[in-house]
Amino acid sequence: MNREAERRRKRWVSLAWVLFTSAFLIGTVRADEAGSPAAEPGSGSGTDGTADSGQGVGQAPIGGSGKAKQSGWAGIVQQTEPEKKKVQKQNGDVQMQEVTVSGESEWTSPDLTSGEPNAPILPTTAPVVSTFGTPMNVMDTPRQITPVNQTLLRASGALYQGYMDPLSISSILPTAYTELNWGMGDSVTIRGRQALPYVNGIEMTLQNDGMQGVPFSWNMVENMDIQEGPANAVFGATQASTGSVNYITKQPYFDKFRGRVWDTTGMYSQYLWGADIGGPVDKEGKLAWRFSYMGQDQGSYYDYVYNDQQNFYFTVGWKPYDNYSANLYADYGMYNFQPELADLMNRPTNNLIQNGLYSTGVVPGFPGSMYQGGPATGSALNPAYNTYAGPLTPINRRSTIISPYGGGNANNAFVQLVQTVKVNDDLEIVNNSFLWYTKTEWLEPELYAMQYTPGDYEFDNRTEVRWTFDPLASEPEKPKTKEEKGLENVFGKLLLKSSVDTGIEWHYQYNDDYFSETAWSYGNSYSLVNPMNPALTNPALFYLPGTKQFNSYLSNPKAAAGGLWHVPGAPANYFYEPLNGASGSTFGQYWSVAPFWQHNLQITDKFALYFGVRGTAYFWDYTTPEGPAGMPQIMGVTNAALNTSSFAPLINISPTYKPFDWMTAYFNYNWSYVNNVAVIGGAAPTFNEASFHLLNQLIEGGVKFNLLNDKLFITAAGFTQDQELNNLGLPPTPAVITGYEVNIAYQPNRNWWVRAGYIDMHGIENWSALAHGPSMRQDYSTSMAYYNMYALNTNVGLPSGLYNMIGFPEQYASATITYTSDMGLGGTLQGILMSNQYLDYFGSASIPTQYILNAQIFYVQPKWEARLYIYNFTNNNYWMPFGLGSAGSRAFDESSIIAGWPFWVEGNVVFKF
Repeated sequence: MNREAERRRKRWVSLAWVLFTSAFLIGTVRADEAGSPAAEPGSGSGTDGTADSGQGVGQAPIGGSGKAKQSGWAGIVQQTEPEKKKVQKQNGDVQMQEVTVSGESEWTSPDLTSGEPNAPILPTTAPVVSTFGTPMNVMDTPRQITPVNQTLLRASGALYQGYMDPLSISSILPTAYTELNWGMGDSVTIRGRQALPYVNGIEMTLQNDGMQGVPFSWNMVENMDIQEGPANAVFGATQASTGSVNYITKQPYFDKFRGRVWDTTGMYSQYLWGADIGGPVDKEGKLAWRFSYMGQDQGSYYDYVYNDQQNFYFTVGWKPYDNYSANLYADYGMYNFQPELADLMNRPTNNLIQNGLYSTGVVPGFPGSMYQGGPATGSALNPAYNTYAGPLTPINRRSTIISPYGGGNANNAFVQLVQTVKVNDDLEIVNNSFLWYTKTEWLEPELYAMQYTPGDYEFDNRTEVRWTFDPLASEPEKPKTKEEKGLENVFGKLLLKSSVDTGIEWHYQYNDDYFSETAWSYGNSYSLVNPMNPALTNPALFYLPGTKQFNSYLSNPKAAAGGLWHVPGAPANYFYEPLNGASGSTFGQYWSVAPFWQHNLQITDKFALYFGVRGTAYFWDYTTPEGPAGMPQIMGVTNAALNTSSFAPLINISPTYKPFDWMTAYFNYNWSYVNNVAVIGGAAPTFNEASFHLLNQLIEGGVKFNLLNDKLFITAAGFTQDQELNNLGLPPTPAVITGYEVNIAYQPNRNWWVRAGYIDMHGIENWSALAHGPSMRQDYSTSMAYYNMYALNTNVGLPSGLYNMIGFPEQYASATITYTSDMGLGGTLQGILMSNQYLDYFGSASIPTQYILNAQIFYVQPKWEARLYIYNFTNNNYWMPFGLGSAGSRAFDESSIIAGWPFWVEGNVVFKF
């Protein structure tokens, strides 16, 4: 697929950042309080005082009043709290009126706006958040949760990247610094590992560590709720994670017919376009629909990388009765893309990172012989790098080791039906059914990595019974003694009110996955620059099939992992290994069934206790997949099988204390077992009992503040999370990440808003119980290989012991500030600051402290809008590791590095009707 490149421990830093942010916020707050009355939120999000998108924002949580109050922004609705005092007109504040909400969605993260830059962005403007079972207010949820609406998504630029890019979401939440994940990720990284993705509350299990095998589609996403730490008892978790993200998909338009068409064009052949339309079907507003389309024809800054997509989304909402509603969601996508596996720029060294100088040199015999030792990594016959190393040479940052003969195609689809029956004010039943399908094939001949999935699918059904019990509601008010009043002031009024979410979830998944990773360690054999013989840097030569070493694997049952065999039904040059370990060629299915109970007990109006339990029974049946006709049966390889059952418990306990309406303190303990998974989320036939009992434990304490009449939201937390690393081809290893974070959101009026945050975290991998330590695709840097006469492409493993995690900055800070004038003209400024990032366990190669600055200029009118995104406007040469923290892809950090994009511009135009 030949396409043209244009188509395709620094604490002073953190202290300075915190002081700067605090000074700005304090100065702004004092100016707002002491000066003349500020222009408060008006009656509309458009310049004419009308909201562009007036759809409802969902049903009130069970036990609520079914009503909501409207804030100063039109179309923006937040949950009414019966105990909360009515807002007074004061300092120019707008009186908030109660309005009835017509619900269309199970959860209503932030308001369903069309992304106006001056719409509410505070977490407290979200009526409820979706990640804790029963929908809850963010102040009451005992976790660090960030609701992300369309306004924040557009400010970050995430919607216009066409994949899950590393930096966009981190500009509004620093813990969300995301790994590249081969360009095929389906969720952000949270606290150094990929978050588990959920769609309207149901986990997507056809993925491994947030990698689903195709690029991501933002076309279906209305909002998302990001939760730090593993999921609770209602949602459950199949795999290890340090966070979760629940995508709330686009909702039907019940209020009136509306739509928009848009186009995005940017440098480096970035072309995206789309349309969104929908409205009510009947005058009574009982039936409504919405359709969204997005097309992409994207090149890349990097050579030979591209991403073409066609995505279609459709939803129907039906409310035939007051006590019954149903929502149908469907999505289909077609993908043609070049994976960004571990084949961007190779041979990362400090000279490359700091001076732009690349370590040259071609292994003897290239390209017919990649190196003397053959395909087995770590061979003693591999020549030392300094025997053939060339001079250090400047290199184009766009260079990659990608072969133009690779690429991929895929089809993805899902259908989901959510039904709600409200029996009475204290009881409702919710049924959520979800079907996901994927068909994928991609090939990377330069490393020989291949995936062929002729058709995998999963089906999930969860039935929830939600009820409330308020035994003291009818108790008459009794006179209290002075002592009782004193106790009540501290501990609160006795309530003993319970909200319970209980039920059962069952799941079925089918896998037919062919995978190959035999030659992944060849990455550092290629020289992207070769002054002595430029012809040997032709990317057409970066092609392993046909080489002496590769041919020695073909149809050879005595080779490692059973050799390489052609995948039945696949195109030419698609070869798989029958038994390649945890990364997994596998065929089979599993069932699971999980009863759960989540109990939220409001002991007093100040004290609450949230506790939940879940027990998931799994039934696994997997074998090696069928080989080509005539393939011999290899004992212990082609007939490997896994037929077993396992049980994974989950417990979460979270007390909260709310001494004031504007403050909540919480503690959270979450303990569970999760599973190791193969490349697309099933089980590999090589798994053993320990593979299904991986510890995932979170201990966290935090505080939340909602200040200045709902204008300033501050949250802080300290945490420690124990997990086990599902290493490719190796036993899982224990690891722990500890840290603390602070996040601030401030929106004094409809003209200004600010989000800023800081996280400090440190991870340790414990390899003491194993005979060896972590195995990188190359165990040391290229420069270290040169000075010590080591061979490249080793992957032999380090000594056992404790190791600091690599591949993520221990400190990360970001801030986004937006100003919108009353006439609709405005701008956004973003800053990201990260400390150094080590690329190997010796500390011999690292990315130093660096920053990225982005800007946006926009002009928004009721019927159209235009935005200009200016990325990296200082043209800073920044770098990123391939794998972060506890992600399995950290194994590539010594052989792959990502050159950050330079200054580039992207424009977006929207027409609304």
